[in-house]
Amino acid sequence: MGQGRLFWKLFFGNALLMAATLAVFVWLILGEIDRIRSQELTEHLKAQALTIRRAADDKLDPRRAEELDRLFKDLRTARTDYIRYTFISADGTVLADSEASPRAMESHANRKEVRQALAEGWGEDTRQSQTTGRPTRYVAVRVGDARSPVGVVRAAMSVRTITERTRTTHRLVWTIGSAGVAAVILLALALARLWSRPIRRIAITARSLSRGDLSARVPVTGSDELTTLARALNQMRDRLADHLETIERQRQTLESLVKQLHEGVVVAGPDGRIVLVNPAAMQLLGIPSSQRGAAPEGLAVEQCIPQHELQQAMLPARAATGVAARTAASVVPHGEQEVRLEVDGPHQRRSLLARISDISLPAFAAKSHEARGSVTGRLLVVTDISELTRTMQVKADFAANASHELRTPLSAIRAAVETLAHIDLARDAASARQFLDVIDRHSARMQAMVADLLDLSRLESSPRQFEPVPLDLRPFLADLHAHHEAAMQSKGLRWQSEVSDSLRSVVANPYLLRLILDNLVDNAIKFTDAGGSIRVSCRTATTQPPGPGAVVIEVSDTGCGIPDDEQARVFERFYQVERARSGADRGTGLGLSIVRHAVAAMGGTVTLRSRLGEGTHVTIAIPPPARTPGTDSR
Repeated sequence: MGQGRLFWKLFFGNALLMAATLAVFVWLILGEIDRIRSQELTEHLKAQALTIRRAADDKLDPRRAEELDRLFKDLRTARTDYIRYTFISADGTVLADSEASPRAMESHANRKEVRQALAEGWGEDTRQSQTTGRPTRYVAVRVGDARSPVGVVRAAMSVRTITERTRTTHRLVWTIGSAGVAAVILLALALARLWSRPIRRIAITARSLSRGDLSARVPVTGSDELTTLARALNQMRDRLADHLETIERQRQTLESLVKQLHEGVVVAGPDGRIVLVNPAAMQLLGIPSSQRGAAPEGLAVEQCIPQHELQQAMLPARAATGVAARTAASVVPHGEQEVRLEVDGPHQRRSLLARISDISLPAFAAKSHEARGSVTGRLLVVTDISELTRTMQVKADFAANASHELRTPLSAIRAAVETLAHIDLARDAASARQFLDVIDRHSARMQAMVADLLDLSRLESSPRQFEPVPLDLRPFLADLHAHHEAAMQSKGLRWQSEVSDSLRSVVANPYLLRLILDNLVDNAIKFTDAGGSIRVSCRTATTQPPGPGAVVIEVSDTGCGIPDDEQARVFERFYQVERARSGADRGTGLGLSIVRHAVAAMGGTVTLRSRLGEGTHVTIAIPPPARTPGTDSR
């Protein structure tokens, strides 16, 4: 097996680091050598200048300039150290020079080394020589005392000459540095091999663990950090094995519990495919026996669930509209649905209650079992409510029979009231009138209750008879206003109705729609104080929920409102809010229950929003008619 990337990273990293360190050391050494060489040169030039000053002390006189110039030139010829000597008077005039003619040279009074030597005894400088045109190092010493100096003696040497003298030393240092680089490469190779070998063993073991091979372990020897890492990897392997065993045990427990549930459970993923089905769901929903056994993971909802209405409800991010026959949707919060349906059982038809809601599922990365956040799926819980349905049917039958039996005495009471209202009540007229008012009020309420019970019975027993037809909303609302106009005028209430320009008609059953709006407007009139307003608005929905194409009708009032803790119960039969509406006329307690059942019969939804003392808003969403397969969509 070839060397891995880690080996080469370690090798090149160590080699570059050590080579760079060695290069820095060489650079520092060369710099120090140049500094020492420069210092030695300065001392040498200074010593030469002092020697010349001592040797020619009696001749360093501006009046003997020509003799001095010949002496300096002879000195340059006799020596082989490439040093140039110059004698400069205190006023900067060059009197003698070992290489050039003093008369051709300009005044040196402004030279740095000259000024420094006259002031301090000696001075130095490095610059381009105007005489020779080469970079030159100058060192000058003063002749005479500081109060009355005679001049300066200057010694100079070309920088090029200095460089040539240090080149051999630089070559030697770089040769040693190159040998050091070769040694560094060999050392980096050995270190990379030494460090990468245990890391490679750890990587091979980790790769085996990632593939699910829990038998892989790293050999543990020594006590360094890599040994600690290997030991930790082995401990992680042991813990992972324990966790997998725990997960498997929990999975088997969960699978056993789900199989033993009497309620059917179906879970669909965000792509509309089945994640889980338990045996109870297969039995209740009539899933073919060929699909029994293990959960049909990956199977589409349409292939697993025979009921079309449940298929639509189980598809995520889609409104289950157009509820089929034998189905009644309950009023549930957003994201949840309840569907009642009948299916053929082994011996008799079964009534089922299906609750569909959103569920959070872990999102797994592709080709991996690692969860990446969560996604929204759909959960279906199916309960067999056949016995409860039969009980409710008995109750509905009783309500229908009781209503029919009560009509005759109610009619008699009403006739008696009308008769007594026109007779002479001279004797004890006040008591008779009070008695008659009580009979009138209670008989009217009983008659309204009978009518409501009949409506409920009709809605519960025969939901299929309410076929939808196109209705023009504007005349429909005008007729609704005319029906309630007298009651509103008696309380001084304002009426407002609004139909959006894009909405001309609605496909709904006229009896159900009138029943819904009559009850809502009647409630609004009862529980709105004088001077308030009632508003009915109609528009087309454009967003979820309830879904594009649905018709939304909202009835709102400025009445007393409903307390928050009682809003969830107002759709129950015979439930009446006492605290908020104690001052209003008492109804039968069936109005909103009728509204709920009538909306459900149309496959729609109803929601209520209310604030105590500010009013109530009831919103009805009527879904568009289901499109029959094969119908022209133009």
